[in-house]
Amino acid sequence: MKQTLQIINKEMVIAEILAEHPEKAHLLSEIMMEFGIHCIGCGASGFETLEQGVLGHGFSEKELNKLVSDLNKAINSKQEKKAIKEIKNFSLKLSDKAIKKINEIIKSEGKEKNTLRISVLAGGCSGYTYDLELIENAPKEDLKFKQNNLEISVDRESMEYLSGTTIDFIDSLKESGFKFLNPNATKECGCGKSFS
Repeated sequence: MKQTLQIINKEMVIAEILAEHPEKAHLLSEIMMEFGIHCIGCGASGFETLEQGVLGHGFSEKELNKLVSDLNKAINSKQEKKAIKEIKNFSLKLSDKAIKKINEIIKSEGKEKNTLRISVLAGGCSGYTYDLELIENAPKEDLKFKQNNLEISVDRESMEYLSGTTIDFIDSLKESGFKFLNPNATKECGCGKSFS
C-alpha cells in the first residue's frame, strides 16, 4: 500500500498552504471552499492557521483532521495533463500599464529573476479569485510564455477560467490595482478581484 506523505498540517497558515503548493493551489482552494472555509482570497487567509479557520467557523477537531487528510491526499495525487488543444487555444495578455507596474514591483523588491505566476483560486466574494505572485521557480506543469521580456507562468488548472483575459492596471481617484477583463466571468465582485 502506498504511503501518503503528510506535508500539510493544521498549524499552517492558509495562504502558506496555497503558496507552498502552487501546482495544486486551485485544487486545494476548491477542497477548502467545499469544506466551508471561505477565506481563500480574503485578508484573513494571510494570518489565520487552518486550525483557527476551521474551529473558528464552528467545525469539530474530527472535521479538521479529515480536511487535513483530504488536503494531503490532494497534494500527493497525480495531476492530469490538460489537452494540447486547450493550450493552443489559450490566450492571455497584459496591457502596457500592467507590464510597467509589474516591472516596477519586480525592481523594487529585487526579484529580477522571478516569474509572474497567474492563477485562479476558489474563494472571494463571488466564488473565484485571481492570484498574481512573483515566484522563483514556476511549476513545470504551468504554461509559460513571455510578453515584453516579462516571464509569465499560468497555472494549468486555471487556464479555462483565464483564456481570453486581458490584465490591465488602473490608477485613478476611485481605484488602484490590477483589473482583469475576463470574457469567462458571468458575475464580478465590486472589488474586481473575485468572479464567477
